[in-house]
Amino acid sequence: MSVHDLRCDRCGSAIAGPDQGVRFLYHPGDFLLKDDSGLLCLSCWQATTSWLGGQDAKNHCSVCALAVEHRSSLHIHRAGDPASWQLCRVHAVEFLNGLRTVEPKLELESFTLAADWPGRART
Repeated sequence: MSVHDLRCDRCGSAIAGPDQGVRFLYHPGDFLLKDDSGLLCLSCWQATTSWLGGQDAKNHCSVCALAVEHRSSLHIHRAGDPASWQLCRVHAVEFLNGLRTVEPKLELESFTLAADWPGRART
C-alpha cells in the first residue's frame, strides 16, 4: 500500500520528514487484518502513548486494565516494534474515532473485533 497523505491522523498537521512523525499499525487481534498506514506527528504520538499507558499488558486493556482476550482487543504497534498495546472495545472505539482517517465514525454498539466475526475461530 502506498500512503500519499502525509498529515497527522489526529490533528491533521503536515509531517515534513521521517523524523517529524511516527508510523503505527493496528489490528483486531489478527495480524493479517492490520492497517499499517497510521501516521501521527510527534506531539500526537506522545499524547497517544501517554493515554495508552504501558506496552505489553498482555490480555488487559492498556487504558483501563480490563481483562481482554487476544482476539477480542485492538492491538496498536509502533511500526517496526513488536511490542504492542491492547485495547478493550470501549477504548478501541475511542482510539479509532480519534483518527481523522476513520470515516464513518464507529458506534460502540455495533463495533466488533476479530473474535466476534462469524466463522472466525477464537484463540
